[in-house]
Amino acid sequence: MRIKITLLSAVLSLCTAAFAQQNQTEPTRIRIGETIITLQSPLRLYVAETDTTEADITLYRPKTYSYEKKYPRYREESYIGFGFATPTHEATFMPIHSGNSFNFEIGLRHLYLPSRNYAIGLLLQYSCYSYRMKEASMAFMGYIPDGTIKREFFRTDNIGTGLYQRIRLFGHNSIETTVYGDFAYSKRFKVKSQVAGNKVKEKYRDSTKFNPFGAGVQIGLKHRNTTLYARYRLTNFFNPDYISPEVPRLSIGICFTSN
Repeated sequence: MRIKITLLSAVLSLCTAAFAQQNQTEPTRIRIGETIITLQSPLRLYVAETDTTEADITLYRPKTYSYEKKYPRYREESYIGFGFATPTHEATFMPIHSGNSFNFEIGLRHLYLPSRNYAIGLLLQYSCYSYRMKEASMAFMGYIPDGTIKREFFRTDNIGTGLYQRIRLFGHNSIETTVYGDFAYSKRFKVKSQVAGNKVKEKYRDSTKFNPFGAGVQIGLKHRNTTLYARYRLTNFFNPDYISPEVPRLSIGICFTSN
């Protein structure tokens, strides 16, 4: 019985020692009487013989993902445009020289893009309108200048803002709409005439005859960075109590965008 208990204790000591020494490289030696038994953990031998490289470790590392937006949510773009006045009803407007009556604008848009196919935002721009007129001195000045009249112009300089939106149709083609408002900080009527061989220039300003605020709508077809547009002015340039005929409200033009 004592021999069995001794052998059982030896086996338990053997197992305990084997697990306790599994992380050591030196073998475990146990002495039972006159007999010495040498043990080495199989698990340790397996791990020691396995060639684990950095490449193997990376196979079990958790993957990291980087999510990047495919399009910017916000965008700023500058633009410059040029158009020509287009008379639609000659009888209701002051006569003008169509090819010499134009509008020019330059500005900046700040846009929000909720999707790739739609953009909406605000604009800030400078614009000017120049109309070369025919026999308009009496309507503006109340008299006809002396000499021979060579040229007559009505011009305004404006600071404006507006609401802009763009809808993508297909490919690089989009449709644009704008509702804008202007403040005309400079309004004048100019006459260039020749009196006795001398050139004479007259400039006429009267805040009671010219309206300081204006508004209109614009629609355009955009291909890449180029837009062909039509603009229609909803308000009057002149106070109808003093000057009833208006200059043409419609203009056709082209606009170039930075982006």
